[in-house]
Amino acid sequence: MDRDEAVRRLTKQHDQVIVEELVLPGNYIEQSVAGLSSSLRAAARQAIENVQAANRALLPKTWETELRPGTMIGEKVTSLDSVGIWIPARKGPLLSTAIMLVTAAKVAGVKKIVVGMPPAENGLGDPGTVAAAAMAGADQFVIGNGVAIIAGFAQGTESIPETDGIFGPGPGGIAAAMSVAMTCGKKSVLGIGPTESIVFADDSADPRRVAYDLINEGEHGPDSSSILVTTSSCLAADVERELMRCIDEVEGTRKHYLRNVFSPAGKGAIIVAADVELACGFINWFAPEHLMVSCHKETEERVLSLVRNAGEILIGEYTPFSAANYGIGITAVLPTNHFARAFSGITSKDMVKVSTIGKLSKQALQEIYPIIREMGTYEQLPGHVKAAEVRVEE
Repeated sequence: MDRDEAVRRLTKQHDQVIVEELVLPGNYIEQSVAGLSSSLRAAARQAIENVQAANRALLPKTWETELRPGTMIGEKVTSLDSVGIWIPARKGPLLSTAIMLVTAAKVAGVKKIVVGMPPAENGLGDPGTVAAAAMAGADQFVIGNGVAIIAGFAQGTESIPETDGIFGPGPGGIAAAMSVAMTCGKKSVLGIGPTESIVFADDSADPRRVAYDLINEGEHGPDSSSILVTTSSCLAADVERELMRCIDEVEGTRKHYLRNVFSPAGKGAIIVAADVELACGFINWFAPEHLMVSCHKETEERVLSLVRNAGEILIGEYTPFSAANYGIGITAVLPTNHFARAFSGITSKDMVKVSTIGKLSKQALQEIYPIIREMGTYEQLPGHVKAAEVRVEE
């Protein structure tokens, strides 16, 4: 069985969709872009520009400096040659994720950007997401089961190119596939999904706004975490009432998701902490993907000084999660499942690699030769010592 056929078989088995061609044809991509409404196209274009600006600001630069007389050090920053980007769509289209990841790769200078997506019932990708990724600079699109596509990015198939980096959100199976891909030498960032958020608010916050902030992240899916942490029992009670009322206004699948999230079995919660220190202790333990801080100025400063673990921190009542998801330009593809204790969100910084640089004058080598001689001798590596010796004795 060839590798393409293995992807088709797994897609039929796990996604219940028959996919004839794994690579999306060019005319479908063109039709997807042309099919966007003028207003959505304008919004996507502006979002891309904002993400470009943020990623240019974040992109590491090559640098050199003289550390000591005759000793130069530095770093050379080089983009990955190719990346595979996985964009899930099972809970709904994710134009924003496509824009953020593809744009980050493009700004970094990645030469080949391949987007993988799950198939719709017709065997093709979601047209809006395809259009957004194409506008952001994607070079190729492949369709199939997520784990199988990631395996393709890691090792290559007849249709799916092997790539140097593999990025994107998803549930445990996707994260597990990416962790295995890393053993093949592929760069990745783990722990991206499902969505989770914490709102920290005090008695200065508006209960209705906070309720919608909880809905903002809770509506992603029934496995979303959406939590209010507050030092005000009055705010907690007011938000609970507003939240139930606001959820009743939601229609369709998202209402079902929200009722699951804020049920006893869900991952939604309202937590009243005795003080700011205890609240921030919980936040640091949880290490949320998204954190919003909406409180008095002096409390805000205290929270920001105490919080160490969060994928993103949105400050003030006019910075809702949706602004960061779509419009600010910062990444919303962020670590979940406590991974924010050690990992960061995916940006242009992840699409490059760094080579350290060192250069010595003869005098600088002579100055550190005693270090080389002593340590090389102790480690029983005479060739190390001789490689320096033949230079300093010339």
